[in-house]
Amino acid sequence: MSEVIAFGYGSSQAEMQLKRLNRHGIIAGATGKAVTLKVLAEQLSDAGIPILILSVPRFRV
Repeated sequence: MSEVIAFGYGSSQAEMQLKRLNRHGIIAGATGKAVTLKVLAEQLSDAGIPILILSVPRFRV
């Protein structure tokens, strides 16, 4: 099992230690959320960490 997960590309590459992950997290922004979640989910799954992803639609009143 890898002790880190990597994400990003080019000069924006980053690594995160698995022991630093919180129980819950949020990814917000205008673009790139789905791809970011896909990469994180694949790497966490490969590391044997169970994941649950919820996508909440934006509601406008």
